[in-house]
Amino acid sequence: MFFRLISRQKRVFNRVSYCTENENKKKLYSNTIFLPKTTFPLRLESEKLVERDEAITVSAEFDQLYKWQRSYLSEPEFVLHDGPPYANGRLHMGHALNKILKDTILRYHILKGHKVHYVLGWDCHGLPIELKALSKFDASSLEIRSKARKFAEDTIQEQKEIFKSWGILGDWKKFYATYCPDYVKVQIKLFNKLYNKNLIYRDVKPIYWSPSSRTALAEAELEYNEHHISKSVFVKFKIQNFPNRSSDGIYALIWTTTPWTLPANQLVCYNPSLSYSLVKNSRDKHLYIIASGALENLSQTLNCTFEIVENLSGDFLSHCTYIHPIYKDKTLKFLPASHATADKGTGLVHSAPAHGPEDFLMAVNYKMPINNMVNELGCYNSTVGQELEGKSVLKEGTDKVLQIIGDDIVHFHEYEHSYPYDWRTKKPVIIRASEQWFLDTESIKTRAIELLEDVKIIPLSKSDIYKRNLINQIQKRPYWCISRQRKWGVPIPVLFNKSNDDVLINEDLIRHYCMLIDNHGTDFWWQLPVEQLVPDELRQGVSVDQIQKGQDILDIWFDSGISWANVLEGDKIADMYLEGVDQFTGWFQSSLITSVALRDKAPYKAIYVHGFVVDEKGMKMSKSVGNVIDPLNIVKGTKNQKPYGIDTLRWWVACHANQDSLAHISKNVLQASADELHKIRSVIRFALGCLNDYQQPAVDYNSLSLLDKYMLHLLYLFHEQTQDAINDYQFHQICKSVINLLTTPVSALYYNGIKDRLYCDNLDATSRKASQYVLLQIFEIVTQAIAPIVPHLVEEMFQHLPQKSGRTYFASPHSKPEEFWKNEIVEKLMCTILNIKKEVNKVEGASTLESVVRISFPQNVKKLIEGEKISDIDAELEDILQVSQVLVNYSDIKSDFNLEMFKTNYFTCARCRRVQSKRENELCARCSNVVDNFNARTAIAN
Repeated sequence: MFFRLISRQKRVFNRVSYCTENENKKKLYSNTIFLPKTTFPLRLESEKLVERDEAITVSAEFDQLYKWQRSYLSEPEFVLHDGPPYANGRLHMGHALNKILKDTILRYHILKGHKVHYVLGWDCHGLPIELKALSKFDASSLEIRSKARKFAEDTIQEQKEIFKSWGILGDWKKFYATYCPDYVKVQIKLFNKLYNKNLIYRDVKPIYWSPSSRTALAEAELEYNEHHISKSVFVKFKIQNFPNRSSDGIYALIWTTTPWTLPANQLVCYNPSLSYSLVKNSRDKHLYIIASGALENLSQTLNCTFEIVENLSGDFLSHCTYIHPIYKDKTLKFLPASHATADKGTGLVHSAPAHGPEDFLMAVNYKMPINNMVNELGCYNSTVGQELEGKSVLKEGTDKVLQIIGDDIVHFHEYEHSYPYDWRTKKPVIIRASEQWFLDTESIKTRAIELLEDVKIIPLSKSDIYKRNLINQIQKRPYWCISRQRKWGVPIPVLFNKSNDDVLINEDLIRHYCMLIDNHGTDFWWQLPVEQLVPDELRQGVSVDQIQKGQDILDIWFDSGISWANVLEGDKIADMYLEGVDQFTGWFQSSLITSVALRDKAPYKAIYVHGFVVDEKGMKMSKSVGNVIDPLNIVKGTKNQKPYGIDTLRWWVACHANQDSLAHISKNVLQASADELHKIRSVIRFALGCLNDYQQPAVDYNSLSLLDKYMLHLLYLFHEQTQDAINDYQFHQICKSVINLLTTPVSALYYNGIKDRLYCDNLDATSRKASQYVLLQIFEIVTQAIAPIVPHLVEEMFQHLPQKSGRTYFASPHSKPEEFWKNEIVEKLMCTILNIKKEVNKVEGASTLESVVRISFPQNVKKLIEGEKISDIDAELEDILQVSQVLVNYSDIKSDFNLEMFKTNYFTCARCRRVQSKRENELCARCSNVVDNFNARTAIAN
């Protein structure tokens, strides 16, 4: 019944509120009824919506807001360091989610009066852009760089204009880009500092290598194919020496999913803490050495039975040797290692130090040379022999190895498992020993982990998990390969002495390079000859013909990881870094490592992690799947889709960017966001219309009605609730709270309860001014909650507010709830009254407007009413309950109230339409008085 009443009253309101001029003329008392007046439109659709977005961007001076707040707002300053989006083409929904979230947070701080520090940035180097530069012709280094730079510049300009249209604040003339000369100069200076601190060195180590891209890759540049198929083999390695027994017919059984690494085998690892067995295979009668704990699983995998001939200790294997599986003239050793386990395989691990980090460390510990047999194309080099030379290790090279070891294969099967792929080319990578530049993370990771203890990670619900994962990643990272074999990037500023391979780098050279960048640009390393790179006075006795330029560039994660040095002046620390969860392996980590290495502090106080955008089925958006939604199409529409405008895009971000979950998007979700915005628009529009003649007089709280006080109480609680949500970055809770407040307490209860006094009381009546005061507070408190989310909508509403105090919403002062608004007595009273309202609305087949309600209250309610100095509770209840008459009495009842209802004998007033006239076709007493006053004033005016 409650909702039927709302619907019924809404129909009455629609008949009298926004009447046309012709309809008003037909009404005898229309000129005495004070209806809402506003030019704020109820709806904006299609082209008008797009035009509004563009007009507000200009009229609300969005492009000036960042500079304004830097000049006029005070401390404490809030620093949000912008993680650079990649300057690699069109923006997608992930960009919208990220940038709008950042902007929302910054705008909340501005509304609090806090100065914000936010420098937009772009990541401009990297292989995807370089590949675009190579797409049409075989270019020189300078041509590649020129074309890549032009592509990045055009992309930045395009993305900047779209970010501006979304309402993103910032100084658009002062941003950072990783290809800019000043940024590059800082980067090579920091490289030199790290080198001087012995934190950067050159070495041969196994790293992820992409044959398809021909470059080293960082962990963050990988994606894992969960359904990769490897050719998996169990191979027997012939034992050369077995103490106290002839080695004839004895083999070590090895399992590998990378048979292409067998030519590079240099040892077999065993675990001294494991027990091993010498077993006879029922199928081929050979004797095999296998970890005792692996026998049961192996028996099932190989479909055979094993007979234990002898049990062996792990240490026994230290006395054994074996013959290389391919090069039969080589005899190699078994060496102890903790990474050999019986969980998978055989408990014996084939080790190729050139192709695995653990294998590499074994070689280092035992001072073994690294046999690298694979070139940058992912093909075997000449050291491997004629049969394999030139063959791709991931293709025909694997097949050829399997052919060579064919007689030694005990079991072959295709093995489906997770395998790293190059995220750009979508092709598998390999681990390959290569001479690269490394940053020594081993020496700083303990300090980095200590500093992480004071870093807050949002959402708090996942803080422990995320922090533990980040710490685990740092702990297992002994080094960071920071060099890449490409052309588009920042050169590693190192020269070599050709005669002895000594490195030439010092502060004088770095200063000289910075001067060359000022004079020639960032192409100087490729553009200038060695004699210009190294003047005579800086050659340290080395002749110019003995000097060679380094050919590597810096990893793009080093590029972006030192962005703090360009943006955070002095030793400043960002209050927040905000990116997707994937940046724990990328920017969050590279920023931490470089900041700790160079200044012994974390670059951030807090990390905010948001989810990814997925479609309505929860699938990640992909061009190949065809489920990509372009944010530009959401805003401006297409031939087959209406424009939703910027408000809808930003409201969607706030509603669905819950850090604990994925951000779902679909047409239904977008329409739901648009509908909620229309609800806000229509509810606030009523307030704007009713404020058209309000002069903001001082209002005595005691003169307010019970309903007015209750609305202020709810606004106080709402403000507290939304402030808590803002501080916890729970923007979806704000959206939910706003809609809940406007739908029921404001629209259904308060608006319906005050329309009569707004429309029909005297213009200067205290009751009318009181309701206008509360309407202004509704506007203030609600807009402060939503303005950072939908600034276009709020700026548009602000322009139609008669009482606005500034040119734009964000550059204007705004009132806060008063402490005395919080009134638990009023809340308690209204709780009882709303229960009465529910009972009143249960009456079937009759309009409550014609009802008389007799209410008996207990004595404790009487005390509450008297305590709030409510002089005419009957009249106030008539407005709240929307009935003809209320008769209140007090008794000693034990219940909260007793209720009686019957039909009134009064008639409908021709002016206010309330059933309160004592005679048919006459005005009620209130309206008669108002009309007389109106006529008197009109006569005096004439």
